[in-house]
Amino acid sequence: MGAARRDRVTGILLLAFAAAWVLAVWYTVPAGTSEIVGPRTFPLGLGIALGVLALVLLAASYVKPAGISTDDVEEDDAEGKALAGWLYLRLVLSLVLVIVAYGFLMEKVGFVLATLATVAVMVGLILKIRNPLTIIGMAVGLAFGCWLLFGKILGAYLPPGTWISLF
Repeated sequence: MGAARRDRVTGILLLAFAAAWVLAVWYTVPAGTSEIVGPRTFPLGLGIALGVLALVLLAASYVKPAGISTDDVEEDDAEGKALAGWLYLRLVLSLVLVIVAYGFLMEKVGFVLATLATVAVMVGLILKIRNPLTIIGMAVGLAFGCWLLFGKILGAYLPPGTWISLF
């Protein structure tokens, strides 16, 4: 499968997911009391942003980059394509697993600890960053920053957890 075709398939799938996300948020998350910012605003904005980026990916897949000829590009061997496909599948499956685990952890240990654990796993295992200071810094910084921004400044509900509740 060529890069342009893969981008088209990915763009269509992301656009469908974004549409489903926006519809799910619209019908399940209450609008809130204020007209401008409420509980629905952030998830709805994320869905719309994903849809726009999917459209950009789709549009870019139809534009041929200038200066690149298909005659200059060598075809990869079958073994290289199979390895690339396996790595791509592994990345997608690991991301799905992390998202499911994050949802489970958020219910059990709360937003802060679930975010700490999820970011540490994603940085360490999926992104392959091995520096412990970087892993801890990113996990603590992102968890604390999201807790401060969404929980304290914006007043959004962040699950406290049923097993452990820090905040």
